[in-house]
Amino acid sequence: MNRLLLGITFVLLITNIAVGQLVRISNESNLELGRDKWQFMPGDDMKWADSAFNDKSWKKRSIETAIELNDTTWSKNQAWFRQSLYPGKSLRQKDLRLVVKQFGSSEIYLDGKLFATLKPARFDSGGSQRLIRFIPIHFSDTSRHTLAIRYQFRRDPIVQASTDISPLSIHFQEADQVGISLVDETQWPAILNGCFIGLCGVLALLHFLFYRANRKQPINRTLAWAMLFFALSAAMSELNDYVGTLTYVSLTDLLSDVSLHAGFILILTAVYQYLHLRRRWIYYGILAIVFLDQLYRTGIGSLLNEFGWIPLALVILDYIRVSWLGRKMKDVDARLPWNALKASLYCFLLIIVFGIITGIFESLRNNVIEYMLVVFVLLVAGAIISIPVGLSLSLVRDYTRTYKALGDNLREVEQLSARTLAQEQEKQHLLARQNELLEEQVQARTAELHQSLEELKATQDQLIQREKLASLGELTAGIAHEIQNPLNFVNNFAEVSVELVQEINEERAKPEGERDTELETDLLSDLGQNVQKISDHGKRAASIVRGMLQHSRASSGQKQPTDLNALINEYLRLAYQGLRAKDKSFNAHLTTHFAPNLPTINLVPEDIGRVLVNLFNNAFYAVQQKSQLESGFSPMVFVQTSQDGGQLVIQIRDNGTGIPDEVRQKVFQPFFTTKPPGQGTGLGLSLSYDIIAKGHGGLLSVDTKLGKFTKFTIKLPLE
Repeated sequence: MNRLLLGITFVLLITNIAVGQLVRISNESNLELGRDKWQFMPGDDMKWADSAFNDKSWKKRSIETAIELNDTTWSKNQAWFRQSLYPGKSLRQKDLRLVVKQFGSSEIYLDGKLFATLKPARFDSGGSQRLIRFIPIHFSDTSRHTLAIRYQFRRDPIVQASTDISPLSIHFQEADQVGISLVDETQWPAILNGCFIGLCGVLALLHFLFYRANRKQPINRTLAWAMLFFALSAAMSELNDYVGTLTYVSLTDLLSDVSLHAGFILILTAVYQYLHLRRRWIYYGILAIVFLDQLYRTGIGSLLNEFGWIPLALVILDYIRVSWLGRKMKDVDARLPWNALKASLYCFLLIIVFGIITGIFESLRNNVIEYMLVVFVLLVAGAIISIPVGLSLSLVRDYTRTYKALGDNLREVEQLSARTLAQEQEKQHLLARQNELLEEQVQARTAELHQSLEELKATQDQLIQREKLASLGELTAGIAHEIQNPLNFVNNFAEVSVELVQEINEERAKPEGERDTELETDLLSDLGQNVQKISDHGKRAASIVRGMLQHSRASSGQKQPTDLNALINEYLRLAYQGLRAKDKSFNAHLTTHFAPNLPTINLVPEDIGRVLVNLFNNAFYAVQQKSQLESGFSPMVFVQTSQDGGQLVIQIRDNGTGIPDEVRQKVFQPFFTTKPPGQGTGLGLSLSYDIIAKGHGGLLSVDTKLGKFTKFTIKLPLE
């Protein structure tokens, strides 16, 4: 039985009744095998094949009743069916065929004799268990005949507990009608399923494309998956008639059921999304029922198979409820789901009417019946696909309306653009005449501004040079004070070395017996140590002079690997000694915390040195000013280096006067200074900011609190 139609509840019942009527109309034989007239007995006993056996105590059962695998009646997987036949006179000597469709194997006995053995060729090796046979049969009399069927099947592993199989379908038919009847029974369901699969596949593709074009409408994604699940369910239903073993049958059953349930839930979800309704407990309750129904089918079985239509019926009822809510909305588009539902209901009514008419006029000719069957199939297809197609057409209508609105807006924009262009051309004409007048005035003023600019540049260059000279002067004083120490050491050790040389010469002037060799060795050793210390302090003085020369000349602008800790330590001491050279009374506590193993960094040492000198001088100036204002104040300057990821960080902090908030925002502006006139040019921090930010791609920032501290932070990137 078609699994997809089983899932669509009462539509299927009507479909099966009407199709059954049409098939029986095409059967012109007056020898009927009643489906419900069979005597049934589970088990196996060869005496049941005897025509004289009394089977009155057997149960009445349709031979086409599906075998539920958890039914204890079929615990042994075999049973017998018996029925009495009374062929009419018109059937004598006719060329008849016994058409048998079965799942498994069977032995057919006519009047106690083995008439046919039907067994799949690969039954015992796990091959196909499904077959169809056309067995020739002739009746030479009209007396009573007994047809007994010994049926059995193999129970393979299954993946869904509710899987069942239709054991047998058996009837008589004239030989020339067998092929036609087989085609009639298979072509229309195949056509319906094929059209349904194709339509669902096309709709799924379109909705996926719509969703890809506009991801703000999730309903397209929902409908795309719904159509895919419906197509998969129909495909599995069609495939179910061709697979062989129970394992494959149960697998197609599982995929068909899951796809059908998912498709129905997604269709219900889509109508909620289309109408922008909030999903409440009714929706989630139905979702839970459908989910539990599928779990029940998969894990337990089909004990409640007669109620299997309830979950999907609840989905349809909620769809009708939500569509009715949309119908009551003021929005015209909200009525589209209800209109699609009405179209489906009209098709259902026509199916019922058509089935009744077909049942009444069973004597119509076969060609008329075929045309009626075509109409019937079209009605069934229309009833099934009206709802999803209605939702799809609703979305297409939305896109059409949106496209039309965009077209109208585009035309309005074009008209406005044309109007704006004309106005713009008129404005351009007026502006052109005004520009001619302004150009003459601008040329005259440009000459004046050019002269003023040249004067300003000259003044600016003088101020910059003054700032550099001031920095150089401070460094020079510091270097002079700093170089005094190594020179004192050189002079002192040189004098001592001269005395040591005199003592050595005096000792050598003594006779051989009076000379003290050990004393000569000690004197020579002391002389060597003095010479080494003279060399060390001379190198120290030379490095100070070299640093002074490097600072005094213009920067080369070329970056080179530099030890940042050494560079900072060098300029800190030079700046401090320079200030002490000008003010002998100034003292400050210098605290350094240099990060060990700091990597070398590519920078321009001369430029960074100028930045450090400016910042150190500002720190010394701040603590010097505060020491003049507060008695007992202890000036402190703290310098720290560290590494923060891909940056080297320098922090220079003092406990001086701090910077007011209204001034802090201006400290990096050119020519702005807080020092008294004649003591600062206002270019130190500005040049420092340009060197750090523009020259080295770093960051120079300030943090301060008035009367407490000032901290400058330099961040230089590692290249």
